Amino acid sequence: MKKFFIFMFLTIIPYVSGAQEMKQSEIDTVFGQGEENPYGEFFSGQTYLKRLSENDNIWNSSLANVTFEPGARTNWHKHSGGQILLVIGGEGRYQERGGKIRVLHKGDVVRIAPDIEHWHGASPNSWFTHISVETNLPNNTSTWLEPVNEQEYK
Repeated sequence: MKKFFIFMFLTIIPYVSGAQEMKQSEIDTVFGQGEENPYGEFFSGQTYLKRLSENDNIWNSSLANVTFEPGARTNWHKHSGGQILLVIGGEGRYQERGGKIRVLHKGDVVRIAPDIEHWHGASPNSWFTHISVETNLPNNTSTWLEPVNEQEYK
C-alpha cells in the first residue's frame, strides 16, 4: 500500500502543479539539450536552446546549441550579419526563399550570407540539433518573418 501511495503521489504532482514534462532528445551531444527556447514565438513546434558562448567585443559572435523536436522549425527569417549552422545530430531541413529544401545530416555546415531569408528545423520524423553561430556581431540583427506553412515545409 505504501509503494502504491508514493507512486500515485509522484504521478499526480505534474498535473497538480501545472508543470509540463520536458521531452528529452534521442540525440546525445556533449553540449546538452538546454531549456525550452525563450524565442519560441518565432518557431513552429518545440525547440530547446543552450547558450555556449555569448557575444563579446573580442570574438563578435555567439554560439548556441539548438535542439528541435520532430517537425519543429524556425519561421522565415534573416540575419543582417549572416549565420553559420553546424549540424551535430539528427535529420534537418534548410531552405532559402525561392530555393529547394536541403536535407541536413550530422557533419553538414550551412553558411548563410547576410540578409538571406531562410528557415531551418527538424525533418517530420527526426529530432535535429545544430550549433548556431551568429556572425558579425554586434551589428547582426535577426528579422523574424512569417511561419513556414505546411506546403513549404513538406
